[in-house]
Amino acid sequence: MLTEKEKIQRARMYMYKLSVGIDPISQKKFDNDAALNSERLKKCFAYVYEVLGRTLDGIKSEKKTPERRAGTKEAFYITPEERSRVKLFDEDCVISEFTNAVNKAVNDTSRKKLQAKTINDWLVNQGYLINSTDANGRTRRELTERSAEIGISSKQGINALGSYTIILYSRRAQEFILENIDKII
Repeated sequence: MLTEKEKIQRARMYMYKLSVGIDPISQKKFDNDAALNSERLKKCFAYVYEVLGRTLDGIKSEKKTPERRAGTKEAFYITPEERSRVKLFDEDCVISEFTNAVNKAVNDTSRKKLQAKTINDWLVNQGYLINSTDANGRTRRELTERSAEIGISSKQGINALGSYTIILYSRRAQEFILENIDKII
């Protein structure tokens, strides 16, 4: 049986999904002409999401015992407001710089941080990157024919161990990832 706090957390997660046009049960995006995908309702869902967050904050401050086991955190998610605060790079950047910018905009220590691996794994699944194994048996990511479609490029770097490939994400690629962040996470 769910506690009151868990019920509010679930309702809040549903409101978030609805506010970004996703069916919280099936996890599928609503069609553009779906009634639940209207801008007016999405704004309402976002407002209810924020109200439920304040309600949870009140529950947390009243509670005298820890709400979850030490060391455990909520899964990563990003609200529309937090998404609007993400500072994208005008210059090409590496994926860790992008995830740092997203995590800085979220700035919630109760949530796990967005990981570069999560984004890269999704990009592999979508065909924008591929995993390959080098002669030493190490896995690395490489560009595909589709990489350039969204603004992913690469350049060579050299260090004491030899040359290596650096994958770079243009502003267009960063915007693409941010637009698809709900699918990614």
